[in-house]
Amino acid sequence: MTQEKRRLEVSQAAWQVIVREGLDRTSMRAIAQEMGCTTGVVTHYFRNKQELILFALNQVTEKLKTFMAEAIDSVSGIERLVTMLSAFLPLDRERQDILRVWVAFLGYAVGRENLMSEHQQSAAQLREMLVEELEGLQAANLLRQDIKPGIEANALLALVNGVSLDWLIQANRLTSEEQRLVIERYVKEMLVENPVSN
Repeated sequence: MTQEKRRLEVSQAAWQVIVREGLDRTSMRAIAQEMGCTTGVVTHYFRNKQELILFALNQVTEKLKTFMAEAIDSVSGIERLVTMLSAFLPLDRERQDILRVWVAFLGYAVGRENLMSEHQQSAAQLREMLVEELEGLQAANLLRQDIKPGIEANALLALVNGVSLDWLIQANRLTSEEQRLVIERYVKEMLVENPVSN
């Protein structure tokens, strides 16, 4: 097994511990126990908890980027935007775990400037993908010309983050269909009323 694959394995074990116990109770020892190995094995690949946390955060971003890229390949036009945004929503077990890990990281990063900077860089990558999509839809005359892609990307991310957090904290959660409906309703307000093909 290559070193990179082993690092991913350690990261995945860290995810399991974070999802089950929270980040504060996640330790190198707990991760080693999850893997059924010694702490020395974990520290061979990651010097400390913070280094492991940063690697795992990067995995969150990469997974979300992959979900978004897959959405781009399967559909087109406005439906592609809705599907991209839906990639952020906790619609299945994997994305529910991603949400829990992301929220744990965010809470842990507060007051830790270097970690918050990493969080912001990860968020910037996802935002840039949305900005590009919005610019493309606007150029195709599918979105209103008064829409500012940079501002709208922030608003859309705030919306999907809010819907996701609502799912995490509410006893009466929105169903997968209702979550997607919220996104579709917002996107509908951005559309050109009578789009003309270029």
